Amino acid sequence: MLLLLFPALTLASLPTEAGLQVDSKLKWPHPETDGPAPEVPPPPTPSALNLTFDPGTWTLTWLCSHDIMVTSCYVNFTLHGRPTRRRMQNTLGCRCQFRALTLHLGVTLGVNATTGNVTIHERLDYIFPGPPGSEAVNVSCEIHDAAAMTCTWEAGPAAPPDARYFLVLRNTTGHKLPGCPSGPALSGCRINDLTGLPDRLHVTVAGWSQSGGALRAYDVILNTKAIERLSPPSNITGSCNASHCAVSWVPPRTWATMGFADFRYELDLRRTDMDPDPDLDTTVTVSSRPENRFEFPSPEPREGHVVRVRVGDVRSKRWSVWSPPVKFGADRPIVPRLPVYIIAMGVTLTCVLGLALAWRFIWHRLLPRIPDIQDKVSDNALVNPQTLRKDLAA
Repeated sequence: MLLLLFPALTLASLPTEAGLQVDSKLKWPHPETDGPAPEVPPPPTPSALNLTFDPGTWTLTWLCSHDIMVTSCYVNFTLHGRPTRRRMQNTLGCRCQFRALTLHLGVTLGVNATTGNVTIHERLDYIFPGPPGSEAVNVSCEIHDAAAMTCTWEAGPAAPPDARYFLVLRNTTGHKLPGCPSGPALSGCRINDLTGLPDRLHVTVAGWSQSGGALRAYDVILNTKAIERLSPPSNITGSCNASHCAVSWVPPRTWATMGFADFRYELDLRRTDMDPDPDLDTTVTVSSRPENRFEFPSPEPREGHVVRVRVGDVRSKRWSVWSPPVKFGADRPIVPRLPVYIIAMGVTLTCVLGLALAWRFIWHRLLPRIPDIQDKVSDNALVNPQTLRKDLAA
């Protein structure tokens, strides 16, 4: 064995200057050792992708490179109080644009990529800049009168006294919509132009202070159909026949497109007399129907009814305010009760006085007055008692 290995070792140890050419493809046997593994080029550091995030359009971008292939991107955020994750497999060039995100609680964005045989995972945490606690609180928006939207808020607990906030509206792709025409405000604003308002609306309330600079923003995603405050029904009328009464109305005008099947109604029916009756004074819920009419039994005679109507959305618990009361169904004119009491008392007193006079007249007729004793000479009823004694003695 030693004799066989010796020529091989000798040839491998000869210098090339000796004129001997050694075939590099020849596999010489060699013992295995526990030496260090061959060096592999290190993977790119996380900063190699250079992630950046645009909160206005919810777009994550990174440095483009032919050596790096991005396979997916994702975002973790909180939506309506629930942790939510969105993932995109097909990236658009060197960016991922997500649908509307809420950022005031912070988000985590990430990219999965490969370079050669090395996998890269890079992430970026983002939250609105500004002092914590300076963001607006109790933010709410409401569409009303089928034509306007009012948003209100309160200054954050850590906001400086001169804090002012302004409203930024965007659709789900990040396109800005007309905001408050009055500019920055302390507690809210009204928007009269709802042109182009989408079904899903991203609302951001940002702030500024002369003393503290930029304040932390607050954002929320709203369903515009769910924030519309319905107006009460109009043209409410009531009619009756000998046995039944009916109430009809016209549905309210709305900003969102709603058909008759989207509405439900409540009728508050009461009698015009003030005596409560559970069978007649009641609140009735009426499901949607094309004719917008409710009929109920009410036989004659009747003093009439008073009805109020409000409308609700079948998809939510929203109800409008009650309509003004409408009176209908009276068989005779309803006289106010106070004048009736006054007239009744007057008639009673008149009757009592008349009875007293009549009784006096009848009393005098049945029991005439006994005449007094008169003087024989003078016919004077006023007789002196002494004179009367003398006359009687004679």
